[in-house]
Amino acid sequence: MSFLLVHSYAATDKNNEITIVIPARVLQGFINEVLPVEIPRLEKVSGVLRIRSVEHLRLGLDKVWFTATIRGENIAYKGKIGGLPANLRFDTIESTLQCEASIRYDNKKGLLYVRPKVVEEGQKRDVLWLLLVSLFGDREYPVEVQKLKPIAARVSDKTLEIDLDISNIYTANDSLFIAIRPAVKGTQMNTAK
Repeated sequence: MSFLLVHSYAATDKNNEITIVIPARVLQGFINEVLPVEIPRLEKVSGVLRIRSVEHLRLGLDKVWFTATIRGENIAYKGKIGGLPANLRFDTIESTLQCEASIRYDNKKGLLYVRPKVVEEGQKRDVLWLLLVSLFGDREYPVEVQKLKPIAARVSDKTLEIDLDISNIYTANDSLFIAIRPAVKGTQMNTAK
């Protein structure tokens, strides 16, 4: 019953959609296969920051909770931390952060927006932790979702092509849901020789 409520909330036209369901543990495996990923340039920061791993992934209604290990190389920061001026330099940094993120999908742009927030300090509340918290505060990161390739099939003397448009991406019940709106087009094959 709760699945139907969540599905009807997220789908624009549920009678014409297919939904792919990916459990959190499978999604965590997918994410870790593509890591490390460089974090886009942040204002007032030079150097390279990468997400090295994501663990303890849990999914709620358009909310995601996870532990992320972040590694930085040649990091320099000039700005404010906690309202105080700061000019910091680190050769290499590594920290594990407890995070939560909200997500939203823009189907017109094909972008999934993720807004992470550090919710727990982990083992230490030091300058590095304060820097990372200030860097990730209230920023939305776009993730491009590529269009799915059409499926082609031959049935008798017709070729069927099924276009798959992603209409929504959302999370609930410890799963990722991808709502797809298929469009089928049949073409008569020329069998004359």
